Amino acid sequence: TLSWVFFQMSAVGPMFGQLGFFLRWGGKDYEDKRPRQRYIDESKRILEILDRRLEGREWIVDNYSIADIATLGWVNALSESYAAGDILGLSNYSNIQTWLGRGLARPAVQRGLQIPARPV
Repeated sequence: TLSWVFFQMSAVGPMFGQLGFFLRWGGKDYEDKRPRQRYIDESKRILEILDRRLEGREWIVDNYSIADIATLGWVNALSESYAAGDILGLSNYSNIQTWLGRGLARPAVQRGLQIPARPV
């Protein structure tokens, strides 16, 4: 479990967060598109790792854990906040899609999603 939490902290969060910056907020201000492409490519690589891990599993580890909790929001943000689903081909990661749907259906996650959004 700790290994997957560290995977989230060292790869998922930083890379998906930077991708979100380039796609949603600051990317249009940069003439050089190589940094943006770097985060797209790295995010795809991370999604491939996660999709392989979820093959034949309901959750990242044995049961729903902090690894799922820590990762779920970032994966959901790819489509919901960053509009990166098409760029990353997120729908092609079937194991992730099944896991994401399962996680988003949890009552506590549903309650968390109802928290009002921060002003833009």
